[in-house]
Order: sequence, then structure tokens, then C-alpha cells
Amino acid sequence: MRALILCLLLAGCAAEPPKVPVPVTVGCVGAVPARPTNTFGAGAYPGDKAAAQAALIDSAAWEGYALQLEVIIAGCPLRR
Repeated sequence: MRALILCLLLAGCAAEPPKVPVPVTVGCVGAVPARPTNTFGAGAYPGDKAAAQAALIDSAAWEGYALQLEVIIAGCPLRR
């Protein structure tokens, strides 16, 4: 009788336990991109054309920075 119980217990230990998926929290924010530096307003006023070009360069740099930030946080779930 004891041998039968021992065999049943050992057989129960040999069975693989069921796998239950468990959600794991993963950070959604990656590496933060470097902030762009402004060329407009640095130093003396260079004149109308050069100032406009500097403003366009800054605008493109900040737009790219914002796009990188949006891509990084796109995987984050909304929390309310």
C-alpha cells in the first residue's frame, strides 16, 4: 500500500506543471534623445536672410526631436 502511494506521488511530480501566461511590466520609455541647440538668437543678429535660415534650421531640428519623442512613447499604454 505504501509503495502504491509512493509511486503515485512520484508520478505526480514527474508531470509538467501547466504554463499560465503572466503579464510582466516592461518599461515603455526608451533612451531620451538629446535636445537640439538653437542657432537662432545665438550671438549678434546676423541679418534678415541668415536669421530666417537659422529659424528654419531650428524649426526642423525641434520637429525631428518631437517626432523622436513621439516614437519613443508610442508603446506606452494610456493611463487614466
